[in-house]
This record gives sequence, structure tokens and C-alpha cells, in this order.
Amino acid sequence: MYSSILISHIIISVVLTIVAFYIVNRSIFGYFKNISFSNFADYYIPVFAVALLYLELILGLLLYYMHMNKLEDFINQSNANDYFSSRFWAIEHTILMFFAIIFGHLGLVYAKNLKNPKARFKKNFQYFGLSFILILISLLMNIPSNA
Repeated sequence: MYSSILISHIIISVVLTIVAFYIVNRSIFGYFKNISFSNFADYYIPVFAVALLYLELILGLLLYYMHMNKLEDFINQSNANDYFSSRFWAIEHTILMFFAIIFGHLGLVYAKNLKNPKARFKKNFQYFGLSFILILISLLMNIPSNA
């Protein structure tokens, strides 16, 4: 059960990274090249990205709960450093992802409420760009510890 949730979490995070990269690139081109704001490309894809962020939150919380239950039997004096190292990564990853969800959701709300297409692209770029950077940092931080 744990491994299937972990694999799903990893696959969805890669898909989410690709979608966030698309949103950021589309926002840059929309802002500088005066592309018209498309409902599908510039509203529904960010909605899909935010839905993926929330799905990742649910899967991540399940993984965190399952991992912490396994660590209760693991803790003793000889491997306390491994426990604290694993906890450090879990807490840092969790905090980064909470902020990524907040920024993604704010970008969706702000871009939806604006009427000017250039301002919409700017808000999408700002908030989904921050979310994308946080996701990328978190993915890159976890590669050395899990490789």
C-alpha cells in the first residue's frame, strides 16, 4: 500500500511539474507577445494544476502518516540520527508544498477575477512561477536523499 501511494505521488508530482512549467511558459508568452487569454489553456489547465496540488497534499499526508507509524518501531539510540534526518526532510518538504499549494491557489483566484488579459498572465506567472519554483526545489532536494 505504501509503495503504490509513493509511486502515485511521484508520478503526479512529475505531471504537476510539467503542467506548472507549461503554465509559466504560457504566461510569459501571453504577457510579452499579447496572446489572447484562452479559457482552456489559461484557466482550466491552472484549475487542473491546483486540483493536482490538492491530490498531492492528500497523498503526501497519507505517506507522512504511514511513514511516521513505521518509524515508531525504528527509533533507538543507535539510529537516532537517521530518524532526525528523515524527519527534517519530511518537515521541510511539507512546508514547501504547503506554500506551493497556497501560491497556486492564489494565482488561480487572482487570475480568475481580473479582466485585463495582460494582468491575468502576470498573476499566473507570479503565483504559478513561485509554486513551480517551490515544487522544483522540493523535487531536487529529495533526489539526493532518495537516490
